[in-house]
This record gives sequence, structure tokens and C-alpha cells, in this order.
Amino acid sequence: MVLSYYIVVCVLSLICCMFFFWNKRNYYPVLYAMVFVVSIIPQFCYVLLAISNDVGEAVTINKFLYLGGSFLPLIGLMLVLSICQIKVPKIVRFVMFLFPSAIYGLSLTVGHWDLYYKSVDIVHRNGVTVLVKEYGPLHTLFYVQIIVFLIATIIVLLIGWFKKPNVSKRDLAIASFMQIFSIFAFFLGRLITKEIEWMALGNLVDEIGFLLIMNHISLYRVEDMVISSIQNEGKVGYIAMDFEKHYLSATDTAKRFLPEIASNRADNVIENEALRDMFSKWIDEFSKDNLEVKHVYHKDKRIFLIHVGDLYDGTDIRGYLLVITDDTERQEHLEDIERYNMTLNQELMAKSKLIKELKESQKS
Repeated sequence: MVLSYYIVVCVLSLICCMFFFWNKRNYYPVLYAMVFVVSIIPQFCYVLLAISNDVGEAVTINKFLYLGGSFLPLIGLMLVLSICQIKVPKIVRFVMFLFPSAIYGLSLTVGHWDLYYKSVDIVHRNGVTVLVKEYGPLHTLFYVQIIVFLIATIIVLLIGWFKKPNVSKRDLAIASFMQIFSIFAFFLGRLITKEIEWMALGNLVDEIGFLLIMNHISLYRVEDMVISSIQNEGKVGYIAMDFEKHYLSATDTAKRFLPEIASNRADNVIENEALRDMFSKWIDEFSKDNLEVKHVYHKDKRIFLIHVGDLYDGTDIRGYLLVITDDTERQEHLEDIERYNMTLNQELMAKSKLIKELKESQKS
């Protein structure tokens, strides 16, 4: 029965993981995928540990198990920060990552030093292999990490609930339940029975909860939705170039507008000489005057507006971004208006001339 429990949880976790990647959006942050990757690894490890045959094998598997135990609390906190649209400074994120990394590093010393585990052995109980360990003095840091991240996550959830009106309380309620169940699984589950590892079920609950809120999270990130909508419409293309005017990348729409760049290799100059000279001239004008001038470019009976701007990586400027808009319809409409005005002016001039001639003939 115990082995069946681990297998069922692992299979359900794998289904959740497959469902996420099937429905994954291009603009999802890597954090979303990490939730499932770091969750599925321990689920497989629980099954492998249950069928392991010797201490060395069990210890190795247990080290992979600590990937989830060490990093899932951090990922849970980062997820809640994302839901609540709260940004933290880089130095804080670095420290947040450094803490669980150090804890995981300590777990790798098992079998070599007695700082984390003093001793370790295996027993066979209820048809599965169970790791019996005596904790060392530094294992307390693992509990400190769990508690610190748990408290921080609860504080962020409270801030989101009371201070962030644009955050969905439905998503916060699901995230809160995920945290409550994690507390139950880690601290209280063992009081009910020690025959199973409750955190396996806790990880599965986290995956299911995230599947329920992941699409909602993206809907509240307006900048991502706008970018996705613009790209799907296919009316605006983007070309990225570095400070040396080397081509970096381009969207499919830009390649459709300007097929000459479709085969251009990254980190090289624009191969088409006409485009290279034209882009270079516009970039020089932008660099000199820092003005985002919209340039009109005619190609195959189509009219494009192209303007040069800064290419941002976070808050850092890393090069130039050329934004290409198909302006054919608007330009043709403006030309129609201009032709109409010219025709109208000619007709008015002709009528004025006729009236003048009539008046002169009457006088004579």
C-alpha cells in the first residue's frame, strides 16, 4: 500500500507537469516551469527510495530528494511574490537563493561528514525501504530555512490580501491553502503516521494549486498580455541589434516584413547592404539626437514605419530595438485624401478662372 501511494502520487504529479508544459505560454517566466521541475524530481525519488536495496543507493536518492526540500520553499515564496506583483531587489533575491543552496550543499555531505547526518541506515517496513537517520548539529538549519520562508510567504500573502487591490483574492486563497497544506504535511503529518512521507502529497497539492492559478497570474500581467497580443496580431515586428550594430534577433513578423534578414546570423552585421546602410544611418541619428523618429520605408508596394529605440534588459540598455509597423493602409488613405484635396483645389481654381473670365466678358 505504501509503495502504491508513492507511485500514484508520482503519476499524478507527472500528469500535472505534462499538462503545464502543454498549456505553457511563451511569456511565462522560468519560475513557473521550475515549480513543476523541482516538484517532479522528488516524486520520482520517493518511489526510487522505496524500492532501493542498499544504504549507498538510498543515500544518493535522498540527496536528490533534498532538491525539493531545499528549493521548493523558495520557489513558493517567489511564486507568491509574482502573484502579488511585488518586486524585490537583486541583492535580496541573491541572498534568498544562497540560503537554500547552502542547505542543499550541506545535504551532499551525508556519508562523508557527520555535520548534517550523524549516521544513516535503512530498514524494510510495510514493503518499502525506509531511511533511518540520526541528524547532525547543522540539520537544524534546514528547519530554520523552512520556517523563515514560510513566515515570509505568509507575510507576502497578507500584504497581497490587504494592500494589493489588483491582485485576485481567488488566487491568494488558493496559494494560502497550498501553504497551509505544506505546514500540515511537514509538521503535523508525521504526528498522524510516519509510515508515509506526507511531503510527497504536499508537493502534488502545490502543483495542482498552481495549475489552477497560472492562467490567472498571466492575465494580471498586462505588459505580457499586450506583448503577446501584438505579436499574435502580426502587425508589428521587432529587430534587436547590439551597440556595434550587429544583428541579434528578430520576430517572425519582422522577418515576414523584411525577408532579407530571415537568414541573417546572430552577432553578425546585416548581410543586405541596403538595409545595413539604412539601419546604420538611423541608429547614428538616434544615438546623436536621442530622438525616436519614425522613418517611412517603401518595399514592394507596402509602406512601413520604422523607428529606433533602446533595447532594454531589465533596467539596463543593451543595444537598439527597431520597431517595424505595416502602415500601408493608413499611408494609402492619406494619399487618397491628398489626391482628393489636389483634385478639389484644381476644380476650385478652374471655377474661379471661369468666373473671372465671365465677369471680364460682361464688362466688355
